[in-house]
Amino acid sequence: MSIKEKVTIAFGLLVATILLLFSLFIFEAYESYRRSMMRTRLQRRALSAQTYFLNRSEFHRFSFLILPEQKEMIFDVENNLIYSSNGPHDYVPTKDLLREARRQEMYFTYKIPEWPSPKEGVALSFNYQNRNYVVVVTAYDLNGHQTSTNLFAILLGGNIISLAVIILAGFLFARRAMQPFDRLISQINTATVNDFSFRLSYKAEPDEASYLAGSFNQLLSRLQKLAVSHEHFIGYASHEIRTPLTVVKGMLETGLAYDQTPEATRESMEKALLRLEDAIELANSLLHLTEVEGLNPNRLMEDVNLVDTILDTVGYFQEKYPHQQIDLQLTEVFIESSPRIKVVGNNSLLRTALINIIDNACKYSDFKPVQAVITCQPFWVIIDIIDQGIGIPNARLSEVFLPMMRAENVGTIKGFGLGLTLAEKIITIHRGVLNIQSVPNEGTTVSVRLPAISIEDTW
Repeated sequence: MSIKEKVTIAFGLLVATILLLFSLFIFEAYESYRRSMMRTRLQRRALSAQTYFLNRSEFHRFSFLILPEQKEMIFDVENNLIYSSNGPHDYVPTKDLLREARRQEMYFTYKIPEWPSPKEGVALSFNYQNRNYVVVVTAYDLNGHQTSTNLFAILLGGNIISLAVIILAGFLFARRAMQPFDRLISQINTATVNDFSFRLSYKAEPDEASYLAGSFNQLLSRLQKLAVSHEHFIGYASHEIRTPLTVVKGMLETGLAYDQTPEATRESMEKALLRLEDAIELANSLLHLTEVEGLNPNRLMEDVNLVDTILDTVGYFQEKYPHQQIDLQLTEVFIESSPRIKVVGNNSLLRTALINIIDNACKYSDFKPVQAVITCQPFWVIIDIIDQGIGIPNARLSEVFLPMMRAENVGTIKGFGLGLTLAEKIITIHRGVLNIQSVPNEGTTVSVRLPAISIEDTW
């Protein structure tokens, strides 16, 4: 069911319900008024019965002004009928009714087959010469019931006609309201799967359709960038993996054709092995990147000791690059705040991110001294990795987190362009932020911001 149909049905039901309730209110208000008027008329006829004892001629003359199906009865104190007017004798008052009427006025109704609606009556008492009498007057409100029937027919017909008009108006209203969305849908239906340059055209108006179209176009822009990035990634990854494999194949073929001694064969195999190790390292990096992208941040809930993690990372580089100097600095703010805060995440993943960042700092600074500074800000722990290397060109700063992307100034420095991509993914799933500031030929500062939780707030 389309939104237009849902809006039409909902709008029709809502207005139909309001009309029905309003019609019921009008009908019930009229019925209440009719009953009140009929009761008043019956009361007047009953009160006029007192003239039966005062002035018989006046009583009989007044009796000519009768109601439809009117019947008057007067009972004495012993409940004996002393007067009964002309009219249908279709109601016999009970002793309980007469007894109750001597205490208070009684209004009652009763059903007879001759009429579709009940007849109505009033019983009340009066005193004459110290004797108590009860007069009972019954009648049928013919005009009132006919008017009530006509009113019901008018309201029913009016509701049916109004409902038809409302449904038509609701459909036209929903159709007009959904026109901007219909135009957007018709444009989307013409788009092809691989056309990431497609954009929705829309009027810049402050409505939901314009907001949706703008958001959709922004999503398409991000998807286009992602598609271009994936194309570069696949092309570069294929090239990087194919190159060492091709070189290995050539070395092995050359060795089989020309190597005459075991020493020459061993040398060829060792060179081929180095190339294979590069291909394996690249494949492992790609697999690690895929694994990190599939992680659920809500499962990284262990307490992280950043100092131990960084010391472990520094120890790793002392083994990998024995002559590399890495200066670790803990600021006074961090030392004072560290007992009261904690970082939640995964030690192994954060260590991987820091290894990639520091490894870049070492390689691209020609193994000059690298600084690692840990400090604190409200709600954040910040780790700055500062090098004195070749830096990153300004035009490439916005692309440093794209996989397999390397700047033009890296030269022959070994790498695959996955380190910062992996580090950024890891920091993001820790709900942190990774920022880079760089000046070509002067150095780069990579700032890792991780959310800090107050230990007091967790109690």
